Amino acid sequence: MDGSDLDTPFPGLTFTVLDTETTGVDLDDGHGIIELGMVRCSGGGIADTFSRLFQPTVPQTEEALGIHRIDPAELDEAPTFAEAAGEVVDFIGETVIAAHNLLFDLTFLDTELGRHGRPPLSNWALDTIRLSSELWPGYECHCLRCLGPNLELAGSGTHRALDDAAATAGLLERILGELEDRGDNTLRRLHPVRGDFSWPDGAVHRELRERLFAAIESERPLELVLYDKDGCFYYRRTLLPRRLESNRLFGTLPGEDSEHAVPLYNIISADPAG
Repeated sequence: MDGSDLDTPFPGLTFTVLDTETTGVDLDDGHGIIELGMVRCSGGGIADTFSRLFQPTVPQTEEALGIHRIDPAELDEAPTFAEAAGEVVDFIGETVIAAHNLLFDLTFLDTELGRHGRPPLSNWALDTIRLSSELWPGYECHCLRCLGPNLELAGSGTHRALDDAAATAGLLERILGELEDRGDNTLRRLHPVRGDFSWPDGAVHRELRERLFAAIESERPLELVLYDKDGCFYYRRTLLPRRLESNRLFGTLPGEDSEHAVPLYNIISADPAG
């Protein structure tokens, strides 16, 4: 896709809404995708779905198992991600990717592709959390579990990949309808991004670290918008950043001396506090 596609109206777009379940959250420890669910949406309806389990290369953490409850025995006969990577890329094609907490899902997906000698995806991609928080700022939480009942959506997610992808697709349909009612119906309005999300050296993560290092050096507090996928909750936090270690930002809250750690993959946005 080139820059002119940003002016494409919603009816001319095809979306692949995706969700991942993983063996853990720390890519530095070799964790990866064990389930991928994708829903292809076009013209306001679901055109196709994709759901696969993958054989893990590292054991699941107890925390991850407690969240998605994917029995390790289910994965014994599953293909490896390497064996299915071509099928994954072909399903996505040139569609616009959507995810609820885009940074988490695309970081894992691009990293898995890179581990098996494939380039990162270059599709436009959007984050439904960012859009829902803009459109419905009065909601305290923008996780799928809360948005489902609040917006009277058909699904609220279950921490299984296809169910969560379908719930996100329902949310995306509601977002598109709301924006069309406001007469703002082009891809540009969805704040799409594209780039290499690979961990740890992809351009997206380099740029995020550069912004965080600049805030640390200037001792300027940041207004963070965060989403904890595992706990399924969305929140805001003002943090004075102190240091970066591995994939975590350490800093102090206003009026406190003790440090708090924020995983980088939980960060939806990080802007100077006003």
